Amino acid sequence: MTARIEQLRLRDLLLLEHIAEHGSLRKVAEALHVTQPAVTQALQGLEQAFGVELVERGRRGVSLTPAGNAALARLRVARREVSAALDAALTPQRPRLRLGSSPMAALDIVPQALAELRRALPEAHVVLTQTSVLRLWAALGDGELDAIASSRPVLGPGERPPPGVVVEGIGTERMVVAASRKHPLASMHPTVLQLAQHRWVLPPVGSQAVAMLDEWFSRAGLPPPRISITSDSFATNLRLASAGDLLTVAPETAVRNHAVALDLRVIATPWPHLPGELVFAYRTSSLDNPVFATLRGCFVSP
Repeated sequence: MTARIEQLRLRDLLLLEHIAEHGSLRKVAEALHVTQPAVTQALQGLEQAFGVELVERGRRGVSLTPAGNAALARLRVARREVSAALDAALTPQRPRLRLGSSPMAALDIVPQALAELRRALPEAHVVLTQTSVLRLWAALGDGELDAIASSRPVLGPGERPPPGVVVEGIGTERMVVAASRKHPLASMHPTVLQLAQHRWVLPPVGSQAVAMLDEWFSRAGLPPPRISITSDSFATNLRLASAGDLLTVAPETAVRNHAVALDLRVIATPWPHLPGELVFAYRTSSLDNPVFATLRGCFVSP
């Protein structure tokens, strides 16, 4: 089995991606500028190497079997790893690391870790991507990122984290309701009903902050908060809340950091949200890279 796999070329390994995209061996051949028999022969070699049927032939074309889809998920990661290897070979004196961060992790944990990394590896080049939790986990699973600092995703029934991913805890953060000190609710202990009667500035629908807030309102038998402004930046939301009569939800660290400058206040609410765990997640293969091991050491205490 190992000998057959080692004989495969990179183009053969990318064949499944082309089949998933085009659904036709003829169209795959046209895309690769080869003959259809050449594609068929490459596919046969690929299935022999894997020892399972990867593609299902039908009247309307071809599609990946469950085994083919599972293999494709890993092969996409391998393709991006090859691309990263080429970049590393071109600039060996300046190692490149692709790190993803959720807005919450970017408040405190990520800046501290990257400052430590710069002291350890001053020539390292970190490409930092900040986006939503779900997008971070998808990018890690697809091999677009080497590691992420984020909260755990909220998984649906039957969903699992990406295969081959290690998850390690690095801290906690609590979400709170905040507003300007001049807000009518600032000096109160408002009920959920009172909170529902005011307007909000919130992250986009689908974010974990909004999902938690919607669940809280739903348990109280109330519709979701009335959103006046949608913004995916906690810092922007806090500034908008401080400048008007809007409520918002943000990490407690962000509110405390901006409380004086923006004249903000944490609203004493009955919200049952407990501090959420922040994690550092990466693929198991990354630990073979000593540069990555240094990055991990800046996030995960021994």
